[in-house]
Amino acid sequence: MPHRGRRHAVTDEPARGQLVETLCGDPVAPQGQSLWRDKNVWPTCWDCDGVWRENEGILPWPRKS
Repeated sequence: MPHRGRRHAVTDEPARGQLVETLCGDPVAPQGQSLWRDKNVWPTCWDCDGVWRENEGILPWPRKS
């Protein structure tokens, strides 16, 4: 979900105006915009990415070789 200049992760697609918390703990209430349009253009929130990877059992990024 685009928020504060970053692409954040949420547990489910929220309804318009519904207050949700991103995986990094940032509360956000989406407005009338399409949340998924152009989502790949926003830089990733590394905190959300870290929580998501931990929940999925995926190694953190960048990986140490």
